[in-house]
Amino acid sequence: MARQIVEAETALDGAAHRTAQLLRGGLDPGARVPGLSWSVAETAAHLAADLREHAALATGAHPPPTVTMSSGDGGNGGNAAQRGAAANRAQLDAFAERDLTLLADLIEEAAAGLNAAVAHLPAEDPIVTANGVEMTPPTLVSICLGEQLIHGLDLARSAGRPWPIDRSDALRVIPGILALAPDYVNQEAANGVHVDYELRFGPEDRYRLAVDGGRVTVGPAGNRPDHPDCIITADPAAFLLVGYGRVGQWSQILRGKLRAGGRRPWLALRFSSLLLRP
Repeated sequence: MARQIVEAETALDGAAHRTAQLLRGGLDPGARVPGLSWSVAETAAHLAADLREHAALATGAHPPPTVTMSSGDGGNGGNAAQRGAAANRAQLDAFAERDLTLLADLIEEAAAGLNAAVAHLPAEDPIVTANGVEMTPPTLVSICLGEQLIHGLDLARSAGRPWPIDRSDALRVIPGILALAPDYVNQEAANGVHVDYELRFGPEDRYRLAVDGGRVTVGPAGNRPDHPDCIITADPAAFLLVGYGRVGQWSQILRGKLRAGGRRPWLALRFSSLLLRP
């Protein structure tokens, strides 16, 4: 486990450096980011502010901010995704920097700061994030790595530039995403659903995700004697891109990046609808 954490921290530093280099490469700060309501500068500001906030939360420098939900956001606290969106808006309002060169420096510094903040924390210590979801230090680093990879792609797309996501980096993000899956259940879609999925990303990267009427549990594959209802074999990067809504699942199915098996393979088509996008 310690080696995996160190690898994820190293990957986060590398991804932050890639993002910083992209921002230093002449992007238009006012350009709209495809698929987002943010500009390039706002997306970069989000990445910098998010890393800094998570480092502060990890060190206990300040408690998680209180997120006020409007009735349009769901009211009564909303779900984790709605609370996250509200927290992001408040975060951008409070973080004024929009200069891409300065933001590039801040992203690199903040990634190093987050790694330093979690370096000596016990692996199971809970860190309460801005949307009220608890993460362990490994999960927090994993999720922040995913933010760099996905929003780095968003920034690259704004300028028509390539942004490959390595299989090894995607495999470091997936455990964090699955650890948070119980907090991101789409209650409307999962209501009345009872299905066992096995997710296969490689020989040593297999998970069991069970949906039981709005409740999701995740664990390693192979710890139950029965067979899963549906087996999804996925390219790790394709799984991330579909999960974050950056590509459609059918494009990845047609390219052979997503394959279904098991007793009820057709259930693979509804998998992404059962979880809210972060």
